[in-house]
Amino acid sequence: MAEDRGAATTLKGRLADVYVPALVSGALQALSRRLGNRATIDDPLLGRASTLSSIEPLLEKTAANFAEMRATYRHIASATGVDRDVSEGVLVMNTSSGPSEIPIAVVAERRRLREIELRLYYATGGAQRKVRAPLIDGSSDVAVPQIVAHVLEGFRKGAVERVLAAFEESSRFVDPRGKAHPKRDGSMATFLAALGDRIELVPAGVADDGRNCCVEAIVTRLGPLQDDEPAALSFERGDSGLLRELRLYYEP
Repeated sequence: MAEDRGAATTLKGRLADVYVPALVSGALQALSRRLGNRATIDDPLLGRASTLSSIEPLLEKTAANFAEMRATYRHIASATGVDRDVSEGVLVMNTSSGPSEIPIAVVAERRRLREIELRLYYATGGAQRKVRAPLIDGSSDVAVPQIVAHVLEGFRKGAVERVLAAFEESSRFVDPRGKAHPKRDGSMATFLAALGDRIELVPAGVADDGRNCCVEAIVTRLGPLQDDEPAALSFERGDSGLLRELRLYYEP
C-alpha cells in the first residue's frame, strides 16, 4: 500500500466517522491498520471486499479517485446504536464542469468475534453498480421509534398526508442527490407523490442517539416489477417532538 500523504499514523474516533476522511486525506496505512483483518467493506461502485488482499486495492482505488477529483468532505451527523455506528456527510468532487456534491452515509456494524462490516450508501450518478449483498431481514427484532414507524407505514401505504403529519412545518427531506425538499413550500409533498408505487421499507438495523435515528432498510417498490435494495434513512428529531429532517441514501 502506498505511503500516507502526510496523514497521521493513527485514526482517532469511530471507524464510521474516520473512514471517508481518511480516504480523502490519503491516510491509507492508518486506515488499513484500523480496519484490521476482520473487516468487510461493501461499496455500491467498487463491490465487496473482505480480506486485506482485496480491501487494500479498494482503498487505493478510492483514494486515487478522490485525489484526482480534489475531493473534500464535510461531516453532517453521526449516530450510535447497540451494534452499529453511522456517519453522514457530503463529498465534494471537483470535475471539469464544476464541483459536484454527493451525500454519503457510512454504516459500521459490529459483529461477533470483533468482526466489522462497513456499508456505504450514496447515489452513483448512473454508473454501473455492483450487486450488493442483501441485508439480513431483522424486521422481527429491529425496534424503531414510534414516529419513525409511523413514517415507514405511511410510505408503505402511499399515505402522503400521514407522512407529512410526522414532520415540523419547517422540516425538509434531503434526497440522495442532495436536493432539499421543504415541507413549507409543498416540495416535500411533491417528492412523496413522485415516488409513484407504494414503497415498503423493512428495518434491518438501527442506530439511534436520541436526536438522529438512522435506519438501514430493505426497500421494495410495490409494483409490477418488485425489486429489493438496501437503503439508509436518517431521521433527525426536532424540539417539538416531530421530525425536523429526513436524509435519504439509496439509488434513485
